[in-house]
Amino acid sequence: MYVGHYMAWIAAALLYAVYLKSPEAISFLNNGEAPPVAPGSLAYNAIRVFGIIAVVLAGWTTANPTIYRAGLAFQAILPKLSTAKVTILAGSVATIAGLFPAFAMKLLGFVALYGFILASFGAIIVFEHFFYKKVGIVKNYAEVASLSFNKSVFWAWAISFGVFYFISVQFDVFLSFVTLPAWFLCGVLFLIFSKYTQK
Repeated sequence: MYVGHYMAWIAAALLYAVYLKSPEAISFLNNGEAPPVAPGSLAYNAIRVFGIIAVVLAGWTTANPTIYRAGLAFQAILPKLSTAKVTILAGSVATIAGLFPAFAMKLLGFVALYGFILASFGAIIVFEHFFYKKVGIVKNYAEVASLSFNKSVFWAWAISFGVFYFISVQFDVFLSFVTLPAWFLCGVLFLIFSKYTQK
């Protein structure tokens, strides 16, 4: 899978290089703008109908495991439905959403946002697991203390989210580029806050 994904990015770069020589892309470049990137037009410009077929097949093979995972997530919400039914439901929702370019072309920004939001929670899990003994905190403190709300988790996440989201907006930095520093800050803050609150 790694090699296939690696080769796909190389192929995408080559398709983009071919696209940059097209009259459409040259008109954008002459106006000082970056040409828009859409897989269908890139592939069609390079190898015509076969490019469209390749994009459809690539999208289908990429979407299959994703739709299955989404189906499993839907099944957690709707446990009475079978796996087949929730997978069809997830696929239908995704297909309908994909019909609207205004929505589909914003997917990268949406994925970056929810990845940015969730990554910090992963930091809390990792930092607690590996450093709880060194810092002297209780592992799984919320469970041990029967807490329904852990303030250390909330404040570590909120501060790291707020700081790096502000940096992203203020300095026009794509969220994916600030996810890692937000992850580290959240983990460190969690350890500090846990040390303080568990006294």
